[in-house]
Amino acid sequence: MWRVLIVEDDPQMRAFFAASVRRSGQLELVCGVGSVSEAKALLDDGEQAVDVLLTDLGLPDGSGLEIIRHARLRHPSCEALVISMFGDEDNVLASIEAGALGYIHKDAAPDDIATTILEMKAGASPISPMIARRVLSKYRSMHTTVR
Repeated sequence: MWRVLIVEDDPQMRAFFAASVRRSGQLELVCGVGSVSEAKALLDDGEQAVDVLLTDLGLPDGSGLEIIRHARLRHPSCEALVISMFGDEDNVLASIEAGALGYIHKDAAPDDIATTILEMKAGASPISPMIARRVLSKYRSMHTTVR
């Protein structure tokens, strides 16, 4: 059983993700919270093990990047998946640098986020096609040489 923490400030989106996690026989919902402070408090609780962090970036009291970094310190084996409306390359690359293993744009969020989480735990790095194109474009522009 993989234990999942959802950090999403939109109550409807949080409930949607939580319902998907609850339907999976391989996942257990630790909690769904809506802020950086709530997430950090839960991650600091020695009684709570967290294997998967599903987080938004734009939160009322800060950035999901803070939570990703905090989770890596407190739970080194925790894997982070970002689901955000921010699709610009700065946010994507910052998320990857912070430790996220996947990045899903909310406009392309799968109907069953549990499947995406399980794929990530099996070694995949789920990335929305639009996000992948931006990352590849950025990488190519950084590594192009004039011939």
